[in-house]
Amino acid sequence: MDIDTNPPTDGNKSSARIQQQSRTRLRQQKLRYTFIGYIIVLCFLAITQFIGVGFFTKGFLLSRHVLPNIAECVDNSCMRPAKYDKAIFLVIDALRFDFTIPVAGSTEYYHNNFPILYDLAQKENGLLLKFIADPPTTTLQRLKGLTTGSLPTFIDAGSNFNGDHIDEDNWLLQLRRANKTIAFMGDDTWTALFDDYIDPQMNFPYDSLNVWDLHTVDNGVIEHLYPLIQKENSTQWDLLVGHFLGVDHVGHRYGPRHFSMKEKLNQMNEVLEHVVSNLDDDTLLVVIGDHGMDSTGNHGGDAPDELESTLFMYSKSGKFLKKDESAYDVSNEGRNYRSVNQIDLVPTISLLLGLPIPYNNLGFPVDEAFSSHEEILTASYNTLKQLKTFRDNTPNLAHTLLEQFDTLIQHYHDKTYSEQDILLMAKEYQYLSLEQCKSLWARFDLRLIGIGLGILFLALTFMITYSRSIPAVRVSTMSFEFIGSVIAMTMLGLVLSFSIYIVLKPTDFTIWNCLAIGTALGMVIGFWAPIMDRFSINFLWNQIIDFFMYNFNSWSFMGIVFVIAHCLIFASNSYVVWEDKMVSFFLLTFGIGSIYNCAVNTELSRPARILGLSHAITFTIMTRLASMINLCREEQRPYCEATFKTTWWSVLLLHVISYILPMFIASFYKLSDSYHSAAPLWIGTGLSFLLFMNAVYWTFEYVQNSEYFNNMNLIIGIPLIKSLKLAIARLVLFITLVLANFSWSRGPLCVKLELKEENSDESDVSDEAETPGKTATILGYGNVYGSSYFLLVLNFTVAIMLTTKPIGAVSISMLIIQILSLLELSDILAIRKNLISPIIFGLLGYQHFFSTGHQATIPSIQWELGFMTTETIFMPFTHLNIVLNTFGPFIIVSLAIPLITLWRIVPSNKPITVLSQIITNVTTLITYHLFTGLSSLLFAAHFRRHLMVWKIFAPRFMLSGLLIIMLNLFLIVVTLWFGTGRILTQINRIFGK
Repeated sequence: MDIDTNPPTDGNKSSARIQQQSRTRLRQQKLRYTFIGYIIVLCFLAITQFIGVGFFTKGFLLSRHVLPNIAECVDNSCMRPAKYDKAIFLVIDALRFDFTIPVAGSTEYYHNNFPILYDLAQKENGLLLKFIADPPTTTLQRLKGLTTGSLPTFIDAGSNFNGDHIDEDNWLLQLRRANKTIAFMGDDTWTALFDDYIDPQMNFPYDSLNVWDLHTVDNGVIEHLYPLIQKENSTQWDLLVGHFLGVDHVGHRYGPRHFSMKEKLNQMNEVLEHVVSNLDDDTLLVVIGDHGMDSTGNHGGDAPDELESTLFMYSKSGKFLKKDESAYDVSNEGRNYRSVNQIDLVPTISLLLGLPIPYNNLGFPVDEAFSSHEEILTASYNTLKQLKTFRDNTPNLAHTLLEQFDTLIQHYHDKTYSEQDILLMAKEYQYLSLEQCKSLWARFDLRLIGIGLGILFLALTFMITYSRSIPAVRVSTMSFEFIGSVIAMTMLGLVLSFSIYIVLKPTDFTIWNCLAIGTALGMVIGFWAPIMDRFSINFLWNQIIDFFMYNFNSWSFMGIVFVIAHCLIFASNSYVVWEDKMVSFFLLTFGIGSIYNCAVNTELSRPARILGLSHAITFTIMTRLASMINLCREEQRPYCEATFKTTWWSVLLLHVISYILPMFIASFYKLSDSYHSAAPLWIGTGLSFLLFMNAVYWTFEYVQNSEYFNNMNLIIGIPLIKSLKLAIARLVLFITLVLANFSWSRGPLCVKLELKEENSDESDVSDEAETPGKTATILGYGNVYGSSYFLLVLNFTVAIMLTTKPIGAVSISMLIIQILSLLELSDILAIRKNLISPIIFGLLGYQHFFSTGHQATIPSIQWELGFMTTETIFMPFTHLNIVLNTFGPFIIVSLAIPLITLWRIVPSNKPITVLSQIITNVTTLITYHLFTGLSSLLFAAHFRRHLMVWKIFAPRFMLSGLLIIMLNLFLIVVTLWFGTGRILTQINRIFGK
């Protein structure tokens, strides 16, 4: 922009200035009111979506109804006298079964380094079995099953990081009722569950979720365990529980193939040697793993490596009745080894300690845990009676399997069959009972599911109308009509729903459900009422047709195809499993289409075609490279090879990126002559420094975890490295999320005022003076919105790159280049107002979600990165790290979506029009995620009886639900309120005409 610096001679200069200032203030005030109106409408729409997701989730993830009864020893149902007076119960978290057996020829760190269990099991007083967990394999859910004998439903896994006091009968409660003393040390999940039963003088819990801490919990357990098992102290307790976490934490942090796994297993071997040497004759030693771990060290699903754990029993005076040797075959890593279900431990340990079997138990005693066939028959008989009592008091079970039970009990009394046959029939009865219970608890509340889907569908219909179909709907006056109508209809809905609840008093529908439905329906009616009042049906239909007639082209068609195809992915479990490849295919299709369009588009000038081709090729190459970074799901093997690994070269790449990424970004800024003022400071200095600090952090992390460096006497000790890492992580996050954002809010502009003696002929100047004379040129005027706003995107990008593992940070760097290339293409190909642009942004979020080491599975959540800035769980910092890590790509995309409108445009004297187009793109992105989310929820409900529902469809719908919530919140609060509002207001105030 050129400004004539010769003073005007008009005598009315002062009056003109006053009028200009008045018009500017009026325009700013109108912009502010319009902006507030949009924000409020989007908040109402977000609340409607949240209610829909909440209803669906409540109907899909049902909690199991627990019987409150407490079992008692009646009719000789307990085995008295107890076989063992005391027990030591040690849990080695994530002790996968093949960690404990000899594996010939293996050089893996997790093999052949924990031999004591297998060696002792070769004696008649030792027993080692494969212990099969019930999915999902999260610690709290497993502890419930191990103590109650029940099968907690899928939703119980969500309480794993929250603590949840147990509310049903369990064998620790039975011990307490028998006046036994329980001592505990280790994972504080036990305290959350069983605090009422543990002796407060012998209760030593430790924080369980800092998976980067390998030793604190284990060392604490050892510190309190060793003194208590000494002979002089053994009379203080009847049950001693110790829960070690080191093996699990090594898996989460490094995976099972790390040298730390060998050290940890060796330590556990030494602990067991010490415990066995101090064990007295009346004490039963039980060592278990609560679950296993997959090849990445994670768990939570139902892969064999996650389910196969360990059960070990030992007693100096006891004897275990084992089966033939073929049942304990350790060849092929124990694939054919004898296995038992985890819930089978509950009746087993209860009967061995002379306790009643917990009332809700569904398991069956382990044969080998008893010393004679007579004991086994007695144990199985008592368990059958307990199962029958449970079934008699459970709705829908009381009148089933009656004939089988009566016949079986008759066989016990008559002994018409051999002991082995009777035992097999008893196991068959228990299996049928268990399967019936699983079927009963797998029931879904179809009413709540239907309500949730209906509310989301209504929200989607309005979002489509609001975002694209009827531009007249989004005018400022309509926004305030929406607000008044929504508030009025919502109040009416609340009153009506409350009245209906009071009159009908439904027993199976809470008042909160009624009020939520009234709120959602009131909002939907409130949205549509002003539209229907102002526009007729025919007008609306004609507007929709006109929109498609005048805005529909090949790019729009491509965008619609991508949305439809993405929604249809959820109709097949195979496509859901390979969603990462499907998303990459969509993006590559767009990239190739852009290359073709730039090559053949004759309307473009030669320089524009060359520039467009370079951006299209850059976008396509980055997309292809990003698709090569992946973390394989279990279902993708053996057709997928994981490349998401922390290696020396990935850490080296971070140092390279700290140098070349600012250069790439600067080159894009220079294309629009915007690399001035704040840009060199933000990009050339700040970004480079912070990326270098990120690289230093992960260098320290790699050194700390490297076997080579750990075997050397480093000048910088490990404790010092740990302190430096904490300092770097805290510094980077403070600068990027607080200091840099505060500075950005003060208004850095990437422009430069250049004085010239004559007119400039530069092509990037927006306005040129037509008369000779001294002029001032504003460099960067043609991209003043976009260049300034993109600095905000960089602030969050650096924070997200820190909380992402090195190869994931490389992926985020590619995302930034893809976004910049896409913005340039949107300008060159004139698709900034096209449907395709926000859809490609949405697809980019998904691609980099997968390429940063995530999948729609519970085990892929990188919990360990929550402890980058804290050593213990500290709200909100631990949670913030996990959110940035998991949703980082979606956050970057959501923050960058206004750039579709703002990139490469001059300051407008109609800022409301600019804001309206930004709202169009924001709501289009929300609509895209609503489409995919609603499809995911719909097919999850349709396949609720599918074999893969809890492994594939349920985790995917939960990801969709979280994305709907997270994106709405971030887009409204950060992207619009903090970002777009400030940039439009500031530039309108500075350059307003």
